[in-house]
Amino acid sequence: MTRSEKKQIMEQRYSSSKYAAYRKNPDDGKSKVKNTGKTLVRFLGLIKPQAFPMSIVVLAAIASTLMNVYTPDVMGDVVDALTEQVRVRLSGQPADFGALLTPLNKVALYFGLSSLFTFIREWVAAGVSQKLVCSLRENLNAKLSLLPLKFYDSTTKGEVMSRMTNDIENVSQGLQSSLITVLTNAVQCVGALVMMLWTGVWQMTVVSIAFVPVSAAISFGISRLSKVWFKRYWNTMGDLNGHIEEMYTGHNIVRIFGHEKKSVEEFDEINDNLRYAGREANIISGVINPILTVIKDVDFLGIFFVGAVCLFRGRITIGGITAYSQYSSYFSSPIINISKLINSIQSTLASAERVFEFMDEEEQTPEVTELTLGRAVGDVRFEHVDFSYTPDKPLIKDLNIHAVPGSLTAIVGPTGSGKTTIVNLLMRFYEVDAGHIYIDSKDIARMSRDELRRNTGMVLQDTWLFRGTIKENIAYARPDATDEEIELAARTAEAHDFITALEKGYDTVLDEDGSNLSQGQRQLLTIARAILADPAILILDEATSSVDTRTELNIQEAMSALMKGRTSFVIAHRLSTIRNADTILVMRKGTIVEQGTHDELLARNGYYASLYLSQYTGGIPPEEEEAS
Repeated sequence: MTRSEKKQIMEQRYSSSKYAAYRKNPDDGKSKVKNTGKTLVRFLGLIKPQAFPMSIVVLAAIASTLMNVYTPDVMGDVVDALTEQVRVRLSGQPADFGALLTPLNKVALYFGLSSLFTFIREWVAAGVSQKLVCSLRENLNAKLSLLPLKFYDSTTKGEVMSRMTNDIENVSQGLQSSLITVLTNAVQCVGALVMMLWTGVWQMTVVSIAFVPVSAAISFGISRLSKVWFKRYWNTMGDLNGHIEEMYTGHNIVRIFGHEKKSVEEFDEINDNLRYAGREANIISGVINPILTVIKDVDFLGIFFVGAVCLFRGRITIGGITAYSQYSSYFSSPIINISKLINSIQSTLASAERVFEFMDEEEQTPEVTELTLGRAVGDVRFEHVDFSYTPDKPLIKDLNIHAVPGSLTAIVGPTGSGKTTIVNLLMRFYEVDAGHIYIDSKDIARMSRDELRRNTGMVLQDTWLFRGTIKENIAYARPDATDEEIELAARTAEAHDFITALEKGYDTVLDEDGSNLSQGQRQLLTIARAILADPAILILDEATSSVDTRTELNIQEAMSALMKGRTSFVIAHRLSTIRNADTILVMRKGTIVEQGTHDELLARNGYYASLYLSQYTGGIPPEEEEAS
């Protein structure tokens, strides 16, 4: 693609309604500044656990700055001493340059002490910053385990990763650089003002501070606008991470359906939005510095003019003017320095706000541990359960289920009927809106989730494996399991043969998500993991959907042995796999419309019979027939 063609595509993209809307409306709700003051207070509160080392940083910063602030006064003495010796030399008398040694030694001492305190400040601040980041990441990681499943259903992985990495790192850099710089410049500004007042030339002091209100107003106004764009920048960064994560994990599907071009176009659009937000944020915050520099230059001209008048009237010496000009610079420079940090400060606060939003996410219902379950027998009851993902769209209404210990309950129905929702409620991934769920006559809402889930094993249609050996992945259910127990679980799941066929067997290291295995092999490992857990209640959600027919038959036999003595729930679409179920629950629109054994439901010639026959006769399933 030529440069002109690429430029034409970029211009078309910029003129598109979606991109134009992005540029026109930065304050879109997600990017809106909610409460800068509150965010700043919480940001400073992060430092509280590091109060002692931070106090060293503050004291070192103050000491270093005070050394710098007092140096101009000594430099003024050097200039006056030098001027006196020049006058003596011009009068024909020998000059005594030894008179310069005392003030010069003082200058060297103050510069040396300032450098020492600066080193201490930076060294301790680096440690504080990294400890804070480590603690913040630990808190966010702990928060992940407290968030309900609905958070993960509505938030992309890329967005979570962006806050865990990019935003926290930005907060760290802001603490180490921006906060310390603001502190030292504030001390320098106050110290310079005190020294200017100490000279007694109030006219020059008035000129120095006259530009402060103007500079402060300009900085405040521009910073409010820049923070909106910095917030949007980091939000868009999360969108970009989410897109990359989705396209990477699903790159095979993207290629199969020929969406490579569309994926690249979506990436380019998000990337352009990111570039635009970053450019706007930096341009807006960047105009502060030249504006304040012009004001500072005008202020210097005024100082030298007033200083010259005071010199002719004998109220100040040349050394005093030199020292005063440095004090004026020390007084005005912090304001300009802080203005230079506006983009960094606003970016830090934007990231901090995103981190705090994450920390403020609603957590799952607090644990109640009134009841203990121990090793469950497996009597499961749903009594008058109501549930909805959104208040205005009820899904499950007055659901009643009773699974006796050791029974196999199959749940069937069309997509969206609430089959998986029942499992989510049983596992307390979601909390019921009304009614109760009991295990062994104990309300699961009154026991800890950990105790509940220790008694439950799940095998989902979507496999999850982590980077590690096959042995470690199977043993995830029971880290203390022996090699013999792991191998027995793999044999039961029909996984042992393919594992031993691998070069390193059980020590084979899996790639992320087990991508170096087939989908069926990954499914077998998750089944072996559930077998090793030895749960009292077993949940299978289309657990054999990704394996071939022969392997499925073998697994079904293994599962039959596994499910003996356990209460089992099977969610199935292939109805041939649940013929031997003790009870089949037929769900439709969140309600159980039929219940019974396979033969009983076929004999009724109702909804289940229509579902079953449609899989063998090629007829239209009931839900599709209704839709047509």
